Amino acid sequence: PTFTVPESIALECDQDASDLTLTGDVTDEADNCSTDLEATFTDTIADGACANESVITRTWTLTDDCDNTTTLVQTITIQDTTAPTFTVPESIALECDQDPTDLSLTG
Repeated sequence: PTFTVPESIALECDQDASDLTLTGDVTDEADNCSTDLEATFTDTIADGACANESVITRTWTLTDDCDNTTTLVQTITIQDTTAPTFTVPESIALECDQDPTDLSLTG
């Protein structure tokens, strides 16, 4: 059987790699004798550069009624490219006898 595997893709770490609307699904599933073919996949996950990153090797498999099998691979990179955010305390004025390193005063 033949089919087209989705393009390799990079997702942010807060996106769901199991969501095929994000990662893509196979197309053009065909065989000379079998009909109603449905490709399946298995994932192998390797750690990335930081705790929230990984590389998923998604192996797509399509088998016809005579056990002829085609296997193709898609790579899904889970990355964290979003900078953290925070709010800075308000600007304040301290007296000269107050400790500017005291966070209960400065925020």
